[in-house]
Amino acid sequence: MSVPLANVEGVGRGLTLSDRTKSVDAISSRELSSISVNGDVSHRISESAAFKIGELFLPNGESYCGSLLGSVPEGTGKYVWSDGCIYEGEWRRGARNGTGKIQWPSGAAYEGEFSGGYMHGAGNYIGANNVSYRGRWRLNLKHGLGYQVYPNRDVFEGSWLQGTPEGPGKYSWANGNVYVGNMKGGKMTGKGTLTWMNGDSFEGSWLNGMMHGLGVYTWTDGGCYVGTWSHGLKDGKGTFYPCGSRFPS
Repeated sequence: MSVPLANVEGVGRGLTLSDRTKSVDAISSRELSSISVNGDVSHRISESAAFKIGELFLPNGESYCGSLLGSVPEGTGKYVWSDGCIYEGEWRRGARNGTGKIQWPSGAAYEGEFSGGYMHGAGNYIGANNVSYRGRWRLNLKHGLGYQVYPNRDVFEGSWLQGTPEGPGKYSWANGNVYVGNMKGGKMTGKGTLTWMNGDSFEGSWLNGMMHGLGVYTWTDGGCYVGTWSHGLKDGKGTFYPCGSRFPS
């Protein structure tokens, strides 16, 4: 009997993109305020008190259009990177902060909360490979409660830690198998129950995606095996109870 593994990849790691989480504070106010119309960068402003609505065109081909406080994005605005990445939303002190949407040239997109330039808080992500996630984020990584649909249509709903399923959750395979229990490092580890599409089930201890420790395997006909397991295999320390036999309390 083979047991399917729930080895879930940490998709969030591919979203780190440090060059897209940096604040535009790296461009000094002196650089922005001293640019002439004929220079490498143009800086067009329409002023209203301390806040301004304007456009920034940077030497590297990137641009910003929206609300500014002095020469720093503050409020709402749109930033376009030279590679085609686009962010539209709220800013604070030159960093993405509040709610907004970022789209990558690959077709991937994130819409939700930002803090200090990072995806942070509640948000929805759709990847170019048809992976989708909605839930909590921390510093660009899935962190907290979340719901993810994988490209192969598997689904995980539960707790995430730094981009990986960790803690209680439910993993549903596209073929109908379902696991409810604890995860660690993206694999079934700890206490949990796996129910196969044919009705068989195992309730007990898991380690790295395999039955390991004390558990009960129940067949669809009502028979069951109570005993210990080692790396997915019965180790001989247990008892088989046929269908209709008295099960120990």
